[in-house]
Amino acid sequence: MASFVAHGYGLHDMAGNVWEWTSSQYGGGRYVLRGGSWYLVPKGLRTSYRIGNHPSSRVDFIGFRCARDAP
Repeated sequence: MASFVAHGYGLHDMAGNVWEWTSSQYGGGRYVLRGGSWYLVPKGLRTSYRIGNHPSSRVDFIGFRCARDAP
């Protein structure tokens, strides 16, 4: 069940779950992780916050979001 009102794109409860992998290169074999993790300091909860990490990282606060094109 949603805890907050949906934003302009109709999504809700997007912040505070896990860092999300993106397809953007960060450098040195690392990829960009998009903010949202419950694990980091408050500034890390901003969806605009980015960090780089190696794809082999396996921790419970890094994940991904499934998406599809609109029908």
